[in-house]
Amino acid sequence: MSTNTFSEQLNQHKALHQRSKNAGEKISEMRMKLKNKIDCKDYQDYTLYCGGSLGREDIGSRSDLDLFIISKKESNDIKRLDNIVLFSHLIEINKELGYPEFSNDAQYLETHAFSDILAHLGSPADDNKNLFTVRMLLLLESKFAFNEPLYQKLIEETIEKYFRDKDHGKDFNPMFLVNDILRYWRTLCLNYEIIRNDKKKPWRKKNINLKFSRMLTIFGTILPIITCKSLTRNYVIKLTGLNPLQRFAQGLDLLDSPDLIEGFQTFLDCYEKFLVYKENIRGDVTKNIKNELDSMSDSFSGFMYRALTHKSIEQKRVRYLTI
Repeated sequence: MSTNTFSEQLNQHKALHQRSKNAGEKISEMRMKLKNKIDCKDYQDYTLYCGGSLGREDIGSRSDLDLFIISKKESNDIKRLDNIVLFSHLIEINKELGYPEFSNDAQYLETHAFSDILAHLGSPADDNKNLFTVRMLLLLESKFAFNEPLYQKLIEETIEKYFRDKDHGKDFNPMFLVNDILRYWRTLCLNYEIIRNDKKKPWRKKNINLKFSRMLTIFGTILPIITCKSLTRNYVIKLTGLNPLQRFAQGLDLLDSPDLIEGFQTFLDCYEKFLVYKENIRGDVTKNIKNELDSMSDSFSGFMYRALTHKSIEQKRVRYLTI
């Protein structure tokens, strides 16, 4: 069997391939807008990246723009006026590109100091200052929007932090990284419990995102990490350049198991159908649609579980996912 069978299968999925292409065009358009409006000299210490459906490259016609800002300056050196000017440009660009207004009155439009993101890793400030989410999305679900060299440098320095025990050589296991990714999954699950009764939140955000796109972002990244027999920093850095579906396909390529081929096609079709529902559902849904989505999520997560617990993966790594 070809070692790239699953990646090829993903590339041949017309609907998902078109979404990825559309995302690339939207991101290119946004980068050009940012380049024209923001003076690179004034903001050479800043990088911007998009998350959400643009970062995953699975956009639909109703996708919004999720932007995150990181500065290599110390937090005390980040000037309020610089932020005001930058945010005004971003709000203007968001409107020009026809995206919905930034959520929660632009609550998450904030500049984070990169030194804080690393210094507070695992501390209470990691959560209450939203640093954890910014770091996880940088690694798991991002595409650069402004200042690519700095964006790439920050990714590399973040991954270096997770590889601080690399001197263990062949015995090195990426548990620091895996644990932080899994912590993000648990956090997402808890967050959904908080919003499930919020009448202001759309039904799709309270009921189906977690079961499909969120799960894919997390475990689509976990699979190629635990299936790689000799994990290196460069390997993980390259993973960050792929979208979650591409990472998952790469993990399946490493498994090289023919018994998963047919299931992967169903998996891809299921994800595309979820994206269509997500795009079209507005307000409450019928019982039949809820039942169909429940069945789809069982199939979707079931295939991921088959891959993550595959017999060819070192059992110690599989065990780490639960114990």
